[in-house]
Amino acid sequence: MSPCCPPGHPTAPPDTDAPPLRVEPLFETRLTVAVAASGRFAGRDSVTAEEIAGEPWIAGPAAAEEPLLGVWPGLPGRPRVRHTVRDWLTKLHLVAAGAGITTAPPALLPAVPPGVRLIAVEGVAEEWRRVSLVHAPSPATASANAVAHALRQEAAELVDDSG
Repeated sequence: MSPCCPPGHPTAPPDTDAPPLRVEPLFETRLTVAVAASGRFAGRDSVTAEEIAGEPWIAGPAAAEEPLLGVWPGLPGRPRVRHTVRDWLTKLHLVAAGAGITTAPPALLPAVPPGVRLIAVEGVAEEWRRVSLVHAPSPATASANAVAHALRQEAAELVDDSG
Protein backbone atom coordinates (compact mmCIF):
# COMPACT_ATOMS: atom_id res chain seq x y z
CA MET A 1 0.00 0.00 0.00
CA SER A 2 1.42 3.41 -0.92
CA PRO A 3 1.42 6.03 1.80
CA CYS A 4 -1.45 8.51 1.61
CA CYS A 5 0.28 11.24 3.46
CA PRO A 6 3.56 12.19 5.15
CA PRO A 7 4.79 10.09 8.11
CA GLY A 8 3.34 11.32 11.38
CA HIS A 9 0.16 12.66 9.76
CA PRO A 10 -2.96 11.51 11.66
CA THR A 11 -4.22 9.51 8.65
CA ALA A 12 -0.85 8.02 7.68
CA PRO A 13 -0.91 4.22 7.73
CA PRO A 14 0.99 2.74 10.67
CA ASP A 15 3.16 0.59 8.33
CA THR A 16 6.42 1.53 10.04
CA ASP A 17 5.43 0.42 13.54
CA ALA A 18 7.32 -2.55 14.90
CA PRO A 19 5.70 -4.97 15.28
CA PRO A 20 3.28 -3.84 12.56
CA LEU A 21 -0.26 -2.91 13.49
CA ARG A 22 -3.18 -4.50 11.65
CA VAL A 23 -5.49 -2.01 9.92
CA GLU A 24 -9.11 -3.00 9.26
CA PRO A 25 -11.00 -0.46 7.11
CA LEU A 26 -14.55 0.03 8.44
CA PHE A 27 -15.99 2.56 5.97
CA GLU A 28 -15.25 5.59 3.81
CA THR A 29 -17.27 8.78 3.83
CA ARG A 30 -17.32 12.07 1.94
CA LEU A 31 -16.40 15.17 3.88
CA THR A 32 -19.05 17.90 4.23
CA VAL A 33 -19.19 21.34 5.83
CA ALA A 34 -21.21 22.01 8.98
CA VAL A 35 -22.98 25.38 8.78
CA ALA A 36 -25.50 27.20 10.97
CA ALA A 37 -29.03 26.37 9.79
CA SER A 38 -30.04 30.03 10.09
CA GLY A 39 -26.76 31.51 8.84
CA ARG A 40 -25.47 32.71 5.50
CA PHE A 41 -25.95 29.30 3.85
CA ALA A 42 -29.45 28.64 5.28
CA GLY A 43 -31.55 26.43 3.06
CA ARG A 44 -28.66 25.49 0.77
CA ASP A 45 -27.64 21.92 -0.03
CA SER A 46 -24.17 22.91 -1.23
CA VAL A 47 -21.60 25.71 -1.37
CA THR A 48 -18.47 26.34 -3.43
CA ALA A 49 -14.91 26.50 -2.15
CA GLU A 50 -14.83 30.20 -3.09
CA GLU A 51 -17.91 30.88 -0.93
CA ILE A 52 -16.42 29.27 2.17
CA ALA A 53 -12.81 30.42 1.74
CA GLY A 54 -13.32 33.67 3.68
CA GLU A 55 -15.62 32.25 6.35
CA PRO A 56 -14.55 32.04 9.99
CA TRP A 57 -13.48 28.45 10.73
CA ILE A 58 -13.66 26.25 13.81
CA ALA A 59 -10.62 23.98 13.61
CA GLY A 60 -8.84 21.36 15.68
CA PRO A 61 -5.34 22.11 16.92
CA ALA A 62 -2.53 20.91 14.65
CA ALA A 63 1.25 21.05 14.59
CA ALA A 64 2.87 23.62 12.30
CA GLU A 65 3.63 21.06 9.59
CA GLU A 66 0.13 19.50 9.63
CA PRO A 67 -3.08 20.73 8.02
CA LEU A 68 -5.69 22.33 10.25
CA LEU A 69 -8.31 19.72 11.08
CA GLY A 70 -11.76 21.16 10.49
CA VAL A 71 -10.79 23.49 7.62
CA TRP A 72 -11.65 22.41 4.07
CA PRO A 73 -8.41 21.12 2.47
CA GLY A 74 -6.90 23.19 -0.34
CA LEU A 75 -8.81 26.42 0.17
CA PRO A 76 -7.21 29.43 -1.50
CA GLY A 77 -5.42 31.81 0.86
CA ARG A 78 -4.97 31.43 4.58
CA PRO A 79 -8.08 30.29 6.48
CA ARG A 80 -9.46 32.59 9.16
CA VAL A 81 -9.59 30.30 12.21
CA ARG A 82 -11.81 31.91 14.83
CA HIS A 83 -11.87 29.02 17.33
CA THR A 84 -9.59 26.06 18.00
CA VAL A 85 -11.40 23.14 19.62
CA ARG A 86 -10.47 19.49 20.18
CA ASP A 87 -13.83 17.72 20.22
CA TRP A 88 -16.52 17.38 17.57
CA LEU A 89 -19.52 18.13 19.74
CA THR A 90 -18.04 21.46 20.88
CA LYS A 91 -17.23 22.35 17.26
CA LEU A 92 -20.81 21.60 16.23
CA HIS A 93 -22.29 23.66 19.08
CA LEU A 94 -20.09 26.60 18.06
CA VAL A 95 -21.41 26.21 14.50
CA ALA A 96 -25.00 26.20 15.84
CA ALA A 97 -24.23 29.43 17.72
CA GLY A 98 -23.06 31.06 14.47
CA ALA A 99 -19.40 31.26 15.53
CA GLY A 100 -18.08 29.77 12.28
CA ILE A 101 -18.11 26.68 10.08
CA THR A 102 -16.18 23.41 10.22
CA THR A 103 -15.74 20.24 8.22
CA ALA A 104 -17.66 17.19 9.35
CA PRO A 105 -18.19 13.67 8.04
CA PRO A 106 -21.85 12.67 7.51
CA ALA A 107 -21.28 9.89 10.08
CA LEU A 108 -21.67 12.64 12.71
CA LEU A 109 -25.25 13.34 11.57
CA PRO A 110 -26.87 11.55 14.56
CA ALA A 111 -24.87 13.83 16.92
CA VAL A 112 -25.50 17.09 15.05
CA PRO A 113 -27.24 19.52 17.41
CA PRO A 114 -30.30 21.54 16.38
CA GLY A 115 -29.31 24.56 14.32
CA VAL A 116 -26.59 22.80 12.29
CA ARG A 117 -26.76 21.44 8.74
CA LEU A 118 -24.18 19.37 6.88
CA ILE A 119 -23.83 20.46 3.25
CA ALA A 120 -21.68 19.45 0.28
CA VAL A 121 -18.84 21.48 -1.20
CA GLU A 122 -19.18 21.69 -5.00
CA GLY A 123 -16.69 22.55 -7.71
CA VAL A 124 -13.71 20.88 -6.06
CA ALA A 125 -12.43 17.32 -5.86
CA GLU A 126 -14.41 15.29 -3.36
CA GLU A 127 -12.67 14.80 -0.03
CA TRP A 128 -12.98 11.30 1.39
CA ARG A 129 -12.20 10.11 4.89
CA ARG A 130 -11.50 6.51 5.83
CA VAL A 131 -12.41 5.18 9.25
CA SER A 132 -10.30 2.20 10.27
CA LEU A 133 -9.97 -0.05 13.26
CA VAL A 134 -6.30 -0.53 14.17
CA HIS A 135 -5.28 -3.67 16.05
CA ALA A 136 -2.14 -4.31 18.04
CA PRO A 137 -0.34 -7.47 16.88
CA SER A 138 -0.85 -9.15 20.26
CA PRO A 139 -4.05 -11.07 21.01
CA ALA A 140 -6.95 -8.81 21.99
CA THR A 141 -8.63 -8.90 25.38
CA ALA A 142 -12.31 -9.77 25.71
CA SER A 143 -13.20 -6.11 26.26
CA ALA A 144 -11.17 -5.01 23.20
CA ASN A 145 -12.96 -7.66 21.12
CA ALA A 146 -16.33 -6.39 22.38
CA VAL A 147 -15.45 -2.79 21.42
CA ALA A 148 -14.22 -3.93 17.99
CA HIS A 149 -17.45 -5.88 17.45
CA ALA A 150 -19.56 -2.84 18.41
CA LEU A 151 -17.55 -0.60 16.06
CA ARG A 152 -18.00 -3.06 13.19
CA GLN A 153 -21.77 -3.15 13.80
CA GLU A 154 -22.03 0.66 13.89
CA ALA A 155 -19.94 0.96 10.73
CA ALA A 156 -22.15 -1.58 8.94
CA GLU A 157 -25.26 0.42 9.95
CA LEU A 158 -23.69 3.66 8.70
CA VAL A 159 -22.87 2.04 5.36
CA ASP A 160 -26.41 0.58 5.09
CA ASP A 161 -28.02 3.95 5.94
CA SER A 162 -25.94 5.85 3.37
CA GLY A 163 -26.42 3.35 0.56
